[in-house]
Amino acid sequence: DAMTHLMRISRVLRTPQGNALLVGVGGSGKQSLTRLASFIAGYQTFQITLTRSYSSSNLLEDLKTLYRIAGQRGRGVTFLFTDNDIKDEAFLEYMNNVLASGEVSNLFARDELDDISQDLIPVMKRQHPRRPPTSENLYDFFLSRVRSNLHVVLCFSPVGEKFRNRALKFPGLISGCTVDWFQRWPRDALVAVSHHFLSQYHDLRCSEDVKRSIVVTMGIFQDLVAEKCAEYFERFRRQTFVTPKSYLSFISSYKVIYAHKMADVGTLAERMKTGLCKLMEAEQAVSLLSEELQLKEQELAVASERAEEVLQEVMAKAQAAEKVKQQVQKVKDKAQLIVDEIEADKASAETKLEAAKPALQAAEDALQTIKPADIATVRKLQKPPHLIMRIMDAVLLLFQRKIDTVSADPERPCPKPSWAEAMKLMQNSSFLSMLLNFSKDSITEEVVELLAPYLDMDDYNLESAKRICGNVAGLCSWTQAMADFFSINKEVLPLKTNLALQEARLVVAQTEFTNAQDQLDAKQRELDSVKALYDAAMKEKQDLEEDAQACRRKMSNATALIEGLGGEKVRWTESSAGFQTQITHLVGDVLLSAGFLSYAGPFNQEYRSLLLELWKREMEERLIPFSPDLNVIGLLVDNTTVSEWSLQGLPSDDLSIQNGIVVTKASRYPLLIDPQGQGKTWIQNRERDQKLQMTSLNHKYFRSHLEDSLSLGRPLLLEDVGEELDPVLDNILDKNYIKSGSTYK
Repeated sequence: DAMTHLMRISRVLRTPQGNALLVGVGGSGKQSLTRLASFIAGYQTFQITLTRSYSSSNLLEDLKTLYRIAGQRGRGVTFLFTDNDIKDEAFLEYMNNVLASGEVSNLFARDELDDISQDLIPVMKRQHPRRPPTSENLYDFFLSRVRSNLHVVLCFSPVGEKFRNRALKFPGLISGCTVDWFQRWPRDALVAVSHHFLSQYHDLRCSEDVKRSIVVTMGIFQDLVAEKCAEYFERFRRQTFVTPKSYLSFISSYKVIYAHKMADVGTLAERMKTGLCKLMEAEQAVSLLSEELQLKEQELAVASERAEEVLQEVMAKAQAAEKVKQQVQKVKDKAQLIVDEIEADKASAETKLEAAKPALQAAEDALQTIKPADIATVRKLQKPPHLIMRIMDAVLLLFQRKIDTVSADPERPCPKPSWAEAMKLMQNSSFLSMLLNFSKDSITEEVVELLAPYLDMDDYNLESAKRICGNVAGLCSWTQAMADFFSINKEVLPLKTNLALQEARLVVAQTEFTNAQDQLDAKQRELDSVKALYDAAMKEKQDLEEDAQACRRKMSNATALIEGLGGEKVRWTESSAGFQTQITHLVGDVLLSAGFLSYAGPFNQEYRSLLLELWKREMEERLIPFSPDLNVIGLLVDNTTVSEWSLQGLPSDDLSIQNGIVVTKASRYPLLIDPQGQGKTWIQNRERDQKLQMTSLNHKYFRSHLEDSLSLGRPLLLEDVGEELDPVLDNILDKNYIKSGSTYK
């Protein structure tokens, strides 16, 4: 049938001055076949683009373009004009003129006609060499080319009174066109279409015979609905139609619903199968766990014995280490006692020596004032002062140098000074460093007694020495300080001697302590090694105990699961078999549901039930499996959703719920005939959170609302829709969207 229409349209388009009037309800394939025939003929296809401001002047501009293509350029062009393009009835006046005579008055201005005529002169000379190129001849030639190359194809719907009235008012639409009526598709065509789509659908779980029956039954469904449409009109005077577009929607809905329901049922079946597998695994696991538990208990007994043996060894090693530790502690206490004694003696000696430090420091400071030049000056004196000689005698005594035989000095009540020996000492170049580095511990009591006569003299003091000796007076203070130091040092020396002895004892004690500590470390290492063995044995024992406990727990849980689900196993087995039956029936259940969604909307409850009964009878005859007690409502929507709809204002009767299913589940946009406003209230409540936009065709911002809803993905509710729709809705109803970025237009 489609090929017949295609051949008719192609023959009309290829005929010069051929125009066609295609009459059929929407979705019959008129425009698609026209575009295909135009493509086969090699023609350009043109269709006006309606906008908000499209008017007669825009139509004339489009006609100018078509006339230039067809008449001036001589190219074939197909002008596709549908009843949806008739925004103004004046459009048909121009179309009537095009079809009747090819001439539209005042279409071109004079200068435009002159340009067209100039371009056509060489063409007309080639085709009509004997015809003079006058303006009238050129214009007639232009119109003849237009009528030959411009093919108008009108696509009108016979529904309503408009087609009849337009045919009466504009007879050129009928007389200037070849009329082709598009009747409903024959059953063979319907079956061929369903076979084309379902042959590529490999997800159907049924035999090839059932699949072929489904293909044929789909076509029968369409025919049955078409017959019931005529009967419905005869009985209720309500006109409704089914078109090839309805059939394609039916096939598409079938595939979508089947895939969705198959996924749901498959998921439930898989869960049930998994539960049964788990029960079987638990039964097998109990026996395996029992055997495993026996082995673990044997290993646990062996590990306990091993751990007990290692524990005894650890206790023996610990006792030995404790003995060595006590011995080491005794040695350590002994060494600590010696250290305490040394610290006490050392503190006492330092306290006593601290008292002599100021005098020693003063003496050393005085020595620092003596320069080698001062010593050299003293050496050069032929007859030095007597005090200097006595001071040098004291220095000789401190250094324990040789002095002259003691004899009374004729001048002073003291021994005669040994100046010659003093000169020898001073001639030593390191005399000053000898003074600074003098060993104070070498002073003896005898030396101090020998110094006493010198130190007791009245002028033997720093002031006299400074007055008589100058810078060498520091030696006087130094000798006095050495004598004073001895008086303190003679008490400290025994302490120092004892300190040296104690330090020797400390070295011996520390050596003993080190040896004992080495023994203790060795014992500790042995103890640590044995403890590590014990820890490893205890860990092994603990791991075995935990494994055994886990094994007991698993076996207990598995046993409890098996006992608790003993009755469930039977039910799950039956449910699993039921799911397989449900999968088998799904091909027929979905066929009924998809047919209901695609065709049942315009009918009342009586005819909906009648259609379902007719479809079931046909499916039984063709051996298509389906559920005998199938409820379309239960298949397409769950009880929770129905309850939500009821809360949102939808009545709870079957007809209203079915209407709600058609509104929400059908692939096409719904048209609600809602005298009481129940459907409108329900949609408002249901889509409130989705920012529902309500508008009407007469609203001044209708197109803005439409564009915003389309680009933002918001629901749109058109109120008070009459018999005519705005042509801008055509592409939206056909879902011909253009994606621009992340939005649709």
